[in-house]
Amino acid sequence: MTDLAERLAVAEQVLRAAGELARDFFLRRADLAVELKGTQDLVSVADKSVEALIRERLAAAFPDDAFLGEEGGGDGRAARLWVIDPIDGTMNFLRGLPYWCCVLAYVENGVVELGLTADPLHGELFVARRGHGATRNGQPIRVSSVGDPAAACAALAFNFKQPAAPYLAMLERLTAAGFDHRRMGSSALQLCHVADGRLDATATLHCSSWDVLAGLLLVREAGGRASDWVDGCTLIGQRAVAAAAPGIAAEFVAATGVPLP
Repeated sequence: MTDLAERLAVAEQVLRAAGELARDFFLRRADLAVELKGTQDLVSVADKSVEALIRERLAAAFPDDAFLGEEGGGDGRAARLWVIDPIDGTMNFLRGLPYWCCVLAYVENGVVELGLTADPLHGELFVARRGHGATRNGQPIRVSSVGDPAAACAALAFNFKQPAAPYLAMLERLTAAGFDHRRMGSSALQLCHVADGRLDATATLHCSSWDVLAGLLLVREAGGRASDWVDGCTLIGQRAVAAAAPGIAAEFVAATGVPLP
């Protein structure tokens, strides 16, 4: 196998195992120790344990690779780097809402080469390799063919690290343009569902790289338009990102104010 093919094969195994561990925690979530990081921002032993599993197994397979994770940190400047969000949608997870996922991306020399997202509650693994397309459980996926905002559904994201006014203004513009909308609680899984044609677009005005690197690659490889994180932002910074099916991308950009390449 090539270097990237080997990494992808191992990453799939690791993320499936991480998803099963997260699912086990979810089923006994009432027993979890939970810490408050900020307003509506919680972390549990599940997040920390899942990230530890991913780091340990990837380090055993690729001891020279580095890591950047939501819980374990990292500097984000290594030539070969795994970027981890152990549970994206922690608030949903802790409330018993079945919309969360485990996320893993591989970045080599500043380029996102691999993106994987596991949704263990629904038995779905979304995978993208740059230049090789996007899949769900090994089957190719594509973004939707919608061409009219009045027939489109966009998923949005909000957190209390940003002011509410810009988000509310964006929501008003989207509604005026005819978009339906959802706020599902996991930017990473929303991106997967754009890539799979279940949603037509998604945007967030403030997120971290581990939330979206995998999903942005997935959307691009599924034929959609998506932000390029490293175009003007470091992997340890925060920024706005968006992704959309091509047929409504121009209207979505106009409504959100988030540019798309």
